[in-house]
Amino acid sequence: MVLIKKIRKTAVVFLILAAIVIGSAAMTGAKAATVTSAAGIVTTTSTALNVRSSASLGGSIVKKLDPGSYVTLIYKSGNWWYVEYSSGRYGYVSADFIRYVYGTYALDVSDAVGGLNVRSGAGTSYGVVGQLPPGRMVLVLAESSGWYKILFNGTQTGYVSGKYLNSTMAWPVPASSKINQYFGTHTGLDIGSSVHGVTGDAIVAAQTGKVAYAGWLNGYGYVVYINSTFNGQPIQTRYGHLDSAPLVSAGDTVGVGQRIGYMGSTGTSTGVHLHFEVRLRNSAAECIANTDSTAVDPLNYL
Repeated sequence: MVLIKKIRKTAVVFLILAAIVIGSAAMTGAKAATVTSAAGIVTTTSTALNVRSSASLGGSIVKKLDPGSYVTLIYKSGNWWYVEYSSGRYGYVSADFIRYVYGTYALDVSDAVGGLNVRSGAGTSYGVVGQLPPGRMVLVLAESSGWYKILFNGTQTGYVSGKYLNSTMAWPVPASSKINQYFGTHTGLDIGSSVHGVTGDAIVAAQTGKVAYAGWLNGYGYVVYINSTFNGQPIQTRYGHLDSAPLVSAGDTVGVGQRIGYMGSTGTSTGVHLHFEVRLRNSAAECIANTDSTAVDPLNYL
């Protein structure tokens, strides 16, 4: 049993490293929407926004986006956004003409459906405007009564039933995949710094949610608690030993991938790392006390 656990953990680390390599490759090639992608709105008023083949005015124009339209933002490079402007097609737009939409988050289409119908309105009485295969990631723009308004295929919007979407969770330290200590020896996962002993790696929210606590707390040092829901289960993620006061405050709503602080070694800590926890909440309450939730293995959720 011990050998199996070690093999499993080694495999997980390999997958994390592979994901980081793939993510780095996106800087030079196309990359589909991911858990850290976001929605943007074109802010030009009377003219369309040019999508270019490279991050410069010298790049050829590959597409034009209408004023007020949505577009999927993959990553930012200087003053340019790398975007998905159509299904599987990518280019660059000037950040001067994009308004970042805060609060959007990514969900996956459930494997339980052969194809998910996207409708023109929030209900089955509305016409079908598209269909999504299992595993396709979409960005949620709004939710009401179990129906989600989504951004898909780069620039298309529509509505889908929330029961066919699954939550997804981001790795909380984009710069490092190092695991110093696993769940079981303590209540979380200790993720080491990208450069041993050096503070400052960015810490991001693993999932969209509401900040229940942010500040100094006993052995955690500077810590952030975020309440979320993962596939219908109320959960809480915790980010401990930040190097200074968090970038968010209690009551804030944060999006997946949003920066919430920097890695440090505050509180009861033997070195620079992030102590990351996933906890099942007993209720929908704030759940500040440990007795209000139960710690589980974060690797089962990441």
